[in-house]
Amino acid sequence: MPILGAHVDSSGGLHNAFERAKAMDADAIQCHPTPPGFWGSPKLDETRIATFKEAADKYGHPPFYFHAVYLINLAGDDATLRQRSESTLTGYLRSADELGIDGVIFHTGSHKGAGFEKTLPTIIGHLQKVLERADPQHARLLIENNAGLGGCVGARFEEIATMMAKLKDKRVGVCFDTCHAFASGYDERSADTVRKTIDELDKVVGLKNVDVVHCNDSVTGLGSNRDRHANIGAGQIGDEGFRALLHEPRLDRLPFILEVPGAGEGPDAEQLSLLRRLAAT
Repeated sequence: MPILGAHVDSSGGLHNAFERAKAMDADAIQCHPTPPGFWGSPKLDETRIATFKEAADKYGHPPFYFHAVYLINLAGDDATLRQRSESTLTGYLRSADELGIDGVIFHTGSHKGAGFEKTLPTIIGHLQKVLERADPQHARLLIENNAGLGGCVGARFEEIATMMAKLKDKRVGVCFDTCHAFASGYDERSADTVRKTIDELDKVVGLKNVDVVHCNDSVTGLGSNRDRHANIGAGQIGDEGFRALLHEPRLDRLPFILEVPGAGEGPDAEQLSLLRRLAAT
């Protein structure tokens, strides 16, 4: 069975995420260490680092990821925005490494119609500088596939594979989001379509490069290119699709992290319990 986890509130201190995850029976953790709609990287000092590491020891070092701010865009035509994105992502990756956590998940951004091939050298240049400046020894930089609206980079597996091939850096991996993939046209509604989608992911990106799964149903239909997360089984992918994803043997080593609305405040114990039931049947 995959490791089942959730996006968790880290307000009041990053160390609080461990106890909150345990309270909802989450065995893997993702959090926003800074507000996702504002610029800024985590601010760490010796006390904060020590407190976090003590909590990690206490709770058994579950898989733990940062999700970078949503403002990052390494593909646009605004050089100031790209530089700010690079600096923010560098700060995130450096902080993740200092804390000893697994990685930073991020959205590459949108080329706003300029085209992937035209903006690729710019994207790769910024990512190389992020890796050089942060110089992580453990934490990985994880490119997330997206829903594809408005020229967003990485909606197709081929674009992610191209970025990985250009970077050629073992410190870079992939986060596979089920809702985003579905919105981008990769069907996941049955055992057969899940198998075909994971076949494609393996063929194009390589499952060895996938570190984590964002486990989200989709409000909107196949190929809609809209990023609208639904609770598990309440969206267009449905129970059958998630049962197939949870039983896909090629994914069983990976953390599945919920980013669903829950009852309105985000992932909760009920959504994790539903995942566990689907994984057990």
